[in-house]
Amino acid sequence: MSHPINAFMPAVFIPVQDLKRSIEWYANLFQRPIVPQPDQDTHGIYIFALEGTEIILDRNTWGSPPTIMFDTDDSHAAHQFCESRSHTVLTDVIEDEYISVFNMNSHMVCQAKRDLGLKQARPANVFLRKISRILVHTDDMDDTTAWYEAFVGKSAGPDLRFSDLPVIPMDRGAHLLIDDNRLSQSSSKFFEQLQLETRTNPIMILESPDVQAALEHVRSVGGLVKEGIETRLGVTCFHFQDPDGNGYLVVEEADKTAQ
Repeated sequence: MSHPINAFMPAVFIPVQDLKRSIEWYANLFQRPIVPQPDQDTHGIYIFALEGTEIILDRNTWGSPPTIMFDTDDSHAAHQFCESRSHTVLTDVIEDEYISVFNMNSHMVCQAKRDLGLKQARPANVFLRKISRILVHTDDMDDTTAWYEAFVGKSAGPDLRFSDLPVIPMDRGAHLLIDDNRLSQSSSKFFEQLQLETRTNPIMILESPDVQAALEHVRSVGGLVKEGIETRLGVTCFHFQDPDGNGYLVVEEADKTAQ
């Protein structure tokens, strides 16, 4: 019997305050034309299909942490499995003709019932090639690693790129990197709606073949860069935020053999 939750993160929902403004900003960042999408007005989301994992701008989740989507082939089996896992939030399964989904903590588990007709993923742009890691922030490395290993049914190993931080390799797309703030070096944020204080930045890691050019590009579109290029855990990188404070870490592109 296969594990009920697949080792694949199709998307991350990024909370934004003004969807139209954010669409324009991310279109400039990723050098993409703005193409109207069906869910833009009806559901308040907009999708950027990138290599590794999609970024979904979501005005409905403003005031909450980003939400990582995990894939499943059977949402009801996945929900039953999640009932036995430690959690603070677990919603019922919601279904329509396209998808069957539920939320658990800051995660969405989604079963696609048919091809949603999304455009084929392509590189973000020449400077921001792909999403290579999604970050989980923790103060208890062992407990968090064990939770996610059980959640996706795969074992973590040392990420040789990031000073042996635990990484759970996904079957496709971006991998799940668990960080105790050695890499992120970020402050926690208080979410009033949830009465929760936690770290959320950076949300993910983007790879670039030219970090300096990527930095100049991010600054040119109004990205907030406080420190410029630096070295964290032996990796050349820089951190930036969008107008809503969502953070990203850009690192030098790794050889395929090192990923």
